[in-house]
Amino acid sequence: MPFLNQRVLVTGASSGIGLAIAQALSDSGAIIHGVARHWHNAPSAWRTHSADLSVEGDIKRLVQEIQQESNPINIVVHCAGAFAVGSVAEFAINELDKLYAINVRAPFLLTQLLLPQLVQSQGQIVFINSSVGITSKHSLAGYSATKFAMKALADALRAEVNSQGIRVMSVYPGKTASPMQAQAHKLFGQEYQTNKLMQAEDVAQAVLAALLLPKSAEMTDLHLRPMQK
Repeated sequence: MPFLNQRVLVTGASSGIGLAIAQALSDSGAIIHGVARHWHNAPSAWRTHSADLSVEGDIKRLVQEIQQESNPINIVVHCAGAFAVGSVAEFAINELDKLYAINVRAPFLLTQLLLPQLVQSQGQIVFINSSVGITSKHSLAGYSATKFAMKALADALRAEVNSQGIRVMSVYPGKTASPMQAQAHKLFGQEYQTNKLMQAEDVAQAVLAALLLPKSAEMTDLHLRPMQK
């Protein structure tokens, strides 16, 4: 039980990669604070929080709920995300604003508000990014731009907090079986075959291995791809 009694906050914890990471950490002894807009059949052992991360008031309320317990947060996993496709010529600017609110502004503000607790615990912060947070693709300018911004946030944060004992990791999964990937395939008119994709549990296993590194080392960037290309 390597994470016994560690308090872990996971956004986007109701499905996909977020659910898999939260479950793996829970199985390893962690106290899970799962965040999602809506919950259906949430694990009874978890502390679940309902929040729309595009709403600043919801983020601040979430932090207040977290702070009601005396022990500080040990790990924050930013996994909530919004997705949309479209060319630069045709992409609606209000759609870009929505992507930015969820993919950049929310993790920025949530991290900022929780930093005092993470300093106290010398904790770890994980940003679940995307392979297009490194190399953009056709019709993904809006989504990819927010993921590039998330990388910049993580890199700057790492430079600021490493000296305080906090580790910061960015994870760049390729195509992973999840509701978001199903949506992406539908938008691109592609057949969704989960057996040709990574599984969310694959990503969770890699993240946990990185979190368990000795304090003398840090995984900064973790890249994962499906074996079937």
